[in-house]
Amino acid sequence: MFDNLIARAIVPVTIAVTGFVVFVCILLYSFVKSDMTDEALRNLNNCADTVIKSTSYAMMEDDRHSIQNIVTNIGTRSNVELIRIYDQNGKVQFSGQDKSEVQSTAVDAHIAEFLQADLFTKETALRDIDHTNGNITVSVPILNEPKCSTAACHFHAEDEPVLGFFSMAVSSESLDKTLAILRYRMMIFSVMVLFLTIGGVTALLRMNLFLPILRLTYNAEQAAQGVDESDLPKSDHKLGKLNKDFRLLVKQRDQALRDLQELRNSDKNIDDGS
Repeated sequence: MFDNLIARAIVPVTIAVTGFVVFVCILLYSFVKSDMTDEALRNLNNCADTVIKSTSYAMMEDDRHSIQNIVTNIGTRSNVELIRIYDQNGKVQFSGQDKSEVQSTAVDAHIAEFLQADLFTKETALRDIDHTNGNITVSVPILNEPKCSTAACHFHAEDEPVLGFFSMAVSSESLDKTLAILRYRMMIFSVMVLFLTIGGVTALLRMNLFLPILRLTYNAEQAAQGVDESDLPKSDHKLGKLNKDFRLLVKQRDQALRDLQELRNSDKNIDDGS
């Protein structure tokens, strides 16, 4: 019976704590993953803006060799998977990886979104994580600024909102590894919290509930064998009113037995006197 009581007390606590810890860890991981992903996209977007600014002078001078040299050098970085500059029609003009892509008639999916939306602002950017290829991709428009339409070297009409597009993709391997380490550490943390919580709850229940119940059970067995209330082991009062009521019942039983014994002795004396 006592083992069943322990199981009924510990099992629900274990299930509740496990569910709470798992829920909190999943929620926390989703927040951290979202924040890290957004930060990676922001960093790549800033890098893309830097590349556009670095090539702006060469574009103004129509120096295609310098533009290609900048794009090629950036494309040699180990984490850069793709770097391209498109014209306003979505055709590749410069590529840091595959030179055969230049003047290709194929239009990139991100650039197609730009062309369909026809909304080009300085803040416009298409950010995406390609889980299939494991890349983080950012595509931004190259806007037509006043100095572009008035440049002496080549001409762009003032009513052309965008001169081209820039796309850059880097490997998400580093982000994936960091998230994998985070998942592993959170799993270890969850297991530690689970065992510590269950161990702490078990210790508290044992100290404040199980041991007092054992003492009360022992006292009940002693009382059933006829031990007087005054001879029972002192309680620690952790069961409160339950323990007081039990000792009161034993005390009343002892008093009733004494009264009964006195009554019997009185009746016997009367019988002997007669």
